[in-house]
Amino acid sequence: MNETDERTAETGRGEAVAKVIRLPFADTTPEVSDTPAPEAPAPAPAARVDMTKSEPPAPVEGTVFTAAEWELGEDPEGDAPWISPALRTPEGRTARRAYVQRQARRRVRRWVARQRTPRGIVPATIRGGVRIHRWVRGVEGQNADAAKRRAEMLALEAERAARRAQFALLKRDAKAKAADVAQQQSSMALVQATAAVSTARSKFLQRAAAAYLPMAGIDVAGFVFMDGLLGLGAGVLVNLSVLARVGRRPDMSPEELEELERTEAGLPDRFEMGMTPRAFEAMLYEALTKEIGVAVHSLQIRPRNWGFEIVVVLKNQTPEKLSANLDLLEACLPGVRTNSALLQQSAQARNECVLRIPGDDPWKAVPELPYRKPKSVTTHELHKAQFGADMSGRPLALPGKRTSAAYIGKSRSGKSTMLRARLDALTATSDRIIVGIDLGSYGSGFGPYRKCMSAVARTPKEARVVLEWALEIGMGRPKLFDRLGMGLNWEASPERPGITIVLDEFPALVMAAKSETFPEPEEGEEKPLRLDELVKQINLTSLKSDVCVEIASQGVTRDRVGSNMWLAELPVQVMCACDKDDIVQIAGGGAMAQGWRPDRLLPAMGDAVNDASVAYVMAGGDYCEPIPYRACITSDEEADRRATERAAAGLCELDAESRAFVPGVVLPNPGGGDPWDDDEVEEEPLPVLLRTIRTIYRDLGNPSGLTEDELFDQLHGFDPTSWDLDRFVPEGGEPMTKGAVLALVLDKVLAPRGQKWTKETFRPKGSKSTAKGYRLRDLKALIGEGDEA
Repeated sequence: MNETDERTAETGRGEAVAKVIRLPFADTTPEVSDTPAPEAPAPAPAARVDMTKSEPPAPVEGTVFTAAEWELGEDPEGDAPWISPALRTPEGRTARRAYVQRQARRRVRRWVARQRTPRGIVPATIRGGVRIHRWVRGVEGQNADAAKRRAEMLALEAERAARRAQFALLKRDAKAKAADVAQQQSSMALVQATAAVSTARSKFLQRAAAAYLPMAGIDVAGFVFMDGLLGLGAGVLVNLSVLARVGRRPDMSPEELEELERTEAGLPDRFEMGMTPRAFEAMLYEALTKEIGVAVHSLQIRPRNWGFEIVVVLKNQTPEKLSANLDLLEACLPGVRTNSALLQQSAQARNECVLRIPGDDPWKAVPELPYRKPKSVTTHELHKAQFGADMSGRPLALPGKRTSAAYIGKSRSGKSTMLRARLDALTATSDRIIVGIDLGSYGSGFGPYRKCMSAVARTPKEARVVLEWALEIGMGRPKLFDRLGMGLNWEASPERPGITIVLDEFPALVMAAKSETFPEPEEGEEKPLRLDELVKQINLTSLKSDVCVEIASQGVTRDRVGSNMWLAELPVQVMCACDKDDIVQIAGGGAMAQGWRPDRLLPAMGDAVNDASVAYVMAGGDYCEPIPYRACITSDEEADRRATERAAAGLCELDAESRAFVPGVVLPNPGGGDPWDDDEVEEEPLPVLLRTIRTIYRDLGNPSGLTEDELFDQLHGFDPTSWDLDRFVPEGGEPMTKGAVLALVLDKVLAPRGQKWTKETFRPKGSKSTAKGYRLRDLKALIGEGDEA
């Protein structure tokens, strides 16, 4: 190696060897020892490696990308596309070009907005000129002005003192002496002012020459060397730029300067859909930390077509405080619609939540109600039949196989709209019998879909027929499971369809059930169930027979549904705009802190739709997060066309095995019935008692009234056996009076009709005194004759 030429890496014999590179920290001179080293054995000859190449390497062609091109640049707005330089596609270039144009427009807008602030060109130029002039005057100019004003003030005082001394009547000597002193001070001040003005004038001329002569020289040079006025204009522009440079910093307090920097940075004062993610992030972060007072660990802004979705990670706290202050958050984000901010507790971590701030039209992604051919959906596919969507367009489809559902919402919350959208999917099935009950709005809540329903009950009598029919089938079908080989549950098919009872205006059915009266059952007979008890029994016993109910109600509290609190226990809950008590009853006390806030939804008011037909859905694992959905809608004409088409295709028929449980039962109003049936408006026959009392009044010449004793005597004379007082003697008690017997019988007769006849004061014919009893005018009102008394 001692013969190696480091420049050519060749030995003296012309053979190529590997070049040796010595490290800078290696010691090149070995240490010399006094002890002679033993002779080392001769090394074996090493194998030589041929480092030469027969052919020169081919040159590598391509573009070299530096490390700076791979790094992510600053993105103050948060919407820059990140396109790898190694993958320069047409889409990437288009995105980059749009971003550059967007940035240019933003810079122009900011520059224009800056001109209206103290840092604009015109204010900065004026401020620079004032500052230069202030420097030219200097401290000497300020002292000269102060000395001049002092001399003028003392001269005026000396003149006044001399006048007082001239016209003084008392203490003339003292006043004359004061006048001399004032005159001396005035003379001294005049001398000082003259000296200060002289000194300031010399300094002023020196500074003015240093400040203004270069500007004048620039203007003159431009005029002489650059074609006159054009050069003069260029010189003026140069001078103005110098003045603007001098006055670039405004004279403002720290608070005013902070507000100015906030404006120049583009921090918005109002929420808008076109704002950048970074601007919205700054606005939201300030509202969360300063106004609401939550400790924010991180924010992740996700722009959506409907608004912004924000993943909020809190520091050692749950979103409960944020959920309780959503109203304050909306107040801190001007431009956000009232009650539109939504919060969702994250399932990943307790300190994470998702905020949704929608814009003016958050439901633009909700499609029109999909068209479905008649009998194109089966019970097994109902959980895929869309009838709603959330803000991002994710579909809403609920199961219908042996599953009951409740639609809860206050008046005008859109629950009937949601129910009709659901009916569009139910009536397109090939293996379900759809029947409806609507006692509150005479079937109009189902809209045109009642045309393709197997029955529509609009009165309590018809509702009883439908419910008893469904209950008999639901309780009888388990007898057929083994015979038909269905296992443990009824499997719906076109030959053996399931049954869905769609019940709108449930509180109206509860009220109708309270007014029901039944005759005393004979020995061995059971008392009939009320209407609401029938619905409850169907839900408890008939789901395995695929007889289920879907109920719409204004609430689930006791004042709305009475004792039917089981409504809140149904597996599917669709909560439109409702009260907090309903949320607690359905979802539990901590649900609102997790984001279940249908109480913040606004029902329709007048022509304003607001949040009508928007609902939170709880239905198993697929719908366990507090995400609002909106019903898909279609025009009334299209809905009527679909209903007519499905009715023409034929409705599902009950199978023969199930029909054996309800022989001879005819369902009311198949296909919706007529809009107005004359049979249903026929007046109920008057009770015999009222007709008898009316005959008594007529025979007596229609007196204005009768006392309770007089009326009882007339009834006793008409039917002595029925009105014998001995028949009304309680066991072990005293006989009842005539008035008590009459009041008891009237209450028994009128209560089922929802009527009451109380005693009132009247004046008998030909008498000057009044009496208390049963008036003729009240009787006429009870029987519908009108007030003619």
